[in-house]
Amino acid sequence: MILSRYVFSETLKTFLLSFGALSSLIFIAMTLAQLHQIQGVSLALLLQIFPSLVPEVLILTLPASLLLAVTFTIGRLASDNELNAMRANGVHLGRIMVPGVFLAVLLSVVCVWLVEFGVPNALYARRNLLGRAIEGLTGSAGTSLRQIRLGKHFIRFKDFRDGAMVEADIFLTDPKGNRESIRAREARLILDEENARLVLDLRDAMVTFQSAGGGRELQGDLMFERLTRDIDVSDRFAKMKRLPDMLPGEIWDALTHRVKSRYTTEEMATEFHRRLAWSGAPLFFVLAGSPLAMLLKRGGRVAGLAAVVLPVFIVYYPLALGGQRMAELQIMPPWAGAWAAAAALTAGGAFTFWRFVRL
Repeated sequence: MILSRYVFSETLKTFLLSFGALSSLIFIAMTLAQLHQIQGVSLALLLQIFPSLVPEVLILTLPASLLLAVTFTIGRLASDNELNAMRANGVHLGRIMVPGVFLAVLLSVVCVWLVEFGVPNALYARRNLLGRAIEGLTGSAGTSLRQIRLGKHFIRFKDFRDGAMVEADIFLTDPKGNRESIRAREARLILDEENARLVLDLRDAMVTFQSAGGGRELQGDLMFERLTRDIDVSDRFAKMKRLPDMLPGEIWDALTHRVKSRYTTEEMATEFHRRLAWSGAPLFFVLAGSPLAMLLKRGGRVAGLAAVVLPVFIVYYPLALGGQRMAELQIMPPWAGAWAAAAALTAGGAFTFWRFVRL
């Protein structure tokens, strides 16, 4: 019990330090990304959007912080030859993993709530807020607002008068990467909420087309007395929930055909299993990282990052995302695609631990 309490306290302290540092960095990065995507909205709306980022930050930082904590704690024991001393005194090395596994189980319970309820509710709420932002932009842009960014589209203008943007420059990008630059004497934003699109009504517009390859199209610059362009803003509204926004009961009702859904059975089954697999990420990280950390002999935290943390990340995230995609394309069963990364980490950790114990 003395040994277990010692390892637990060291793991917990390192976890708290790692969690604070990682959460701060990732939250700042996600905040900057949101600011880049939604330029032009009010400060009050931005302050409402920021809390919705917290569940997404936690679902990333909780497993990663625990992996760092387990790696640094067990790695230090290994580099100081304390593991060899324990083995010489008849202590089974499986006991060294118990504190990390205990913390992983607790964090997995938290991740279940985050994945099933926290993140979907946050995404759904943020889409509502962004939809309200667009509605505000179509009514009045205020005296200080001079630019608006909607995803890959960007609008800037000199003045806002009588519900219209004066001397506006509009830069639009289609899904293929082709770009369209428009200089208009006057531009109005009209929100078509029924079809989730934003209509640009332009007067005296000069249009320049540019292909994805970088060269201009043959028609060059064109002049229009009146021109309209549509911007898809379906991702900014919560009229119809997207799959990541749906709660567990809603996914289950769609899977059992109690309600109609625009998603295929394979997509919904993949999402169902994906959430369960992501919830167990802290446990899978510990099962894979702890045996690898026992192999560390020297190098400290740098060696732990290079030999344990990076390999686990490199194996887990590509397999998790790739397996999900293959399941959605019906290349493999939904359960297999969602659980492939977890199975790979568990099997690799079990094999590494077995080999180390036999040394």
